Amino acid sequence: MNENEEVVKFTELSNFFPKQKEALEASKRFKFVLFGGSVGSGKSRWLRWSMIYWLMKFFAKYKIKGIRAGLFCEDYVALNDRHLTKIKFEFPVWLGDYNQQKHEFTLKPEYGSGILAFRNLAEPENYLSVEFAVIAVDEINRNPKSTFDMLRSRHRWPGIKDVKFLAGCNPLGEAWVKNIWVKRLFPPEEKEQYEFVFVPALPTDNPHLPQEYYKSLESLPENQRKAYLEGNWDAFDESMDEKGYIRLVNDRELQASLTTETEHSGYIIGGIDPAAGGDNSAIVIKSAHLMEVVFNQKLQNTMDLVSRVVDINREYKVDFWIVDKTGVGQGVYDRMKEMDYPIRGVSFGEKSEDPQYANLKAEWHFKLRKWIVSGGKLKQDYGWNEIEVVRYKHKDSKIIIQPKEDLLRDGIPSPNVVDAAVLTMVMEDSAIKSARVIKQRYGREFFDQTDRIWRNE
Repeated sequence: MNENEEVVKFTELSNFFPKQKEALEASKRFKFVLFGGSVGSGKSRWLRWSMIYWLMKFFAKYKIKGIRAGLFCEDYVALNDRHLTKIKFEFPVWLGDYNQQKHEFTLKPEYGSGILAFRNLAEPENYLSVEFAVIAVDEINRNPKSTFDMLRSRHRWPGIKDVKFLAGCNPLGEAWVKNIWVKRLFPPEEKEQYEFVFVPALPTDNPHLPQEYYKSLESLPENQRKAYLEGNWDAFDESMDEKGYIRLVNDRELQASLTTETEHSGYIIGGIDPAAGGDNSAIVIKSAHLMEVVFNQKLQNTMDLVSRVVDINREYKVDFWIVDKTGVGQGVYDRMKEMDYPIRGVSFGEKSEDPQYANLKAEWHFKLRKWIVSGGKLKQDYGWNEIEVVRYKHKDSKIIIQPKEDLLRDGIPSPNVVDAAVLTMVMEDSAIKSARVIKQRYGREFFDQTDRIWRNE
């Protein structure tokens, strides 16, 4: 295969959009290329296919077989989510073979038998004795500069002088990435500063992103919107922690939402977050414009919590209940169903149908955020202080909520009030109205019709 054939073949395979093509062209002129700078810019796919390009290119140019390239992520979970799950349906079988045990894709002999190794950087010292003609690091700013320096030391291949280093990231994380590639503030010892180039890309550069994704970015607080949507590297402030998480609701937004108002109007939905192990169980109710913590205490058993729900239902005439039925919540759901209360059991970990969210937990948390910042009011209660510890970030172009395990490791209690509040966001008023109609029509067979309610029909 000559170089012209290689170019034609790769163009057919990669289907790069214009900004990705621009970044690939930059890699022909520069050694160290950073691509991205905002979420949804197609950088992960660009890295995968650019590695394939350079393996084919080097074979066509130098006639060297078995060249190795390494594509790295900060840990295995990230590697699997961003790349390993994409290989089978993205790389055609006639191009090469994928070894699932080794996490390596090997090109067919006619394309040079080059090897693309997918690796993680949880233990960077594992790569002190390997060599790669091409190195790529996805979300490179989640790694310290020492890891970058280590990889540079492994960046060589016999017979190839123009080795390549490719990277992608969002405008957050380790400051050294911004200083070198974006600000061009090189340390005195840097001998290859003219070999670095940054190719910025925005979500609007990616023609494959759905409109819903843009809307989610536009609804973010100003600094996050500037960073994730506009690619502004200077947009983040103290609201971002060292792990890249951002507060779901900041102090200003929280204070603006607090009220002494007490009157509910319209449909009322209740959220129940049962707890075990000495933690608080929480119950929150929401009407059209007001959300209220009506219970936040430790209880001995499930039936005590059910009794509290019955009392609250009698006082507030709740139209529909939502309960987290994971663990002890299953008992609450079963008992209330037996008592003929309109209730739905859900699980935070289920997959969201909206592609911008990693799961339903993230989707419902953002519904809560949007409700608060659009004018929803929280009746003053100490329990709302919990919302200060709830944080999110974008990971692999999806919004995730910081796991509770992270909070517990830092000695922060589980935000049970927030979880109960999030549950009230599950159903819209139209679905609650449908529930009333179905209840009247079907009586005890109401629970057999809940799928229709859930689909908001």
